[in-house]
Amino acid sequence: MNVAFFLKPKSEVSFLYCDTPLPQALDIMQRHGYSSVPVIDREGRYVSTVREGDFLNSLVRTDGEHLYLTEAHAAETRCLQDVLHDRDRNPPCHIGIPIEQLLCRTMEQNFIPIVDDRGIFIGIVTRRAVLNHFLSPEETR
Repeated sequence: MNVAFFLKPKSEVSFLYCDTPLPQALDIMQRHGYSSVPVIDREGRYVSTVREGDFLNSLVRTDGEHLYLTEAHAAETRCLQDVLHDRDRNPPCHIGIPIEQLLCRTMEQNFIPIVDDRGIFIGIVTRRAVLNHFLSPEETR
């Protein structure tokens, strides 16, 4: 068995481009009801995963005692790449990842972005897909 068995292809996945304006990106996430979404560049390479909290963190900063809000017009001019963290907390896996490693990753992440040899985003593997396979009765496989 390989990762492709669990793969939800890019054509069926909601994703955002890293140059998407913040208001539009947030609107898309809210409309679809997602709390996190893969982010790719215009060449199709996986960049990161954006979470709802990333939007909040981009609008609020603190000095330890006080909260400071970013002015609304400043937030409207920013792009998604401006709020992404340097370290992706949802790193992608290569399409050839061993199933055992994929299982370990599903314990930590709701979905795992999958990339090809060139780093091109090709889809996701959801925790639900993996659990459904391993928890379903033998005869349904």
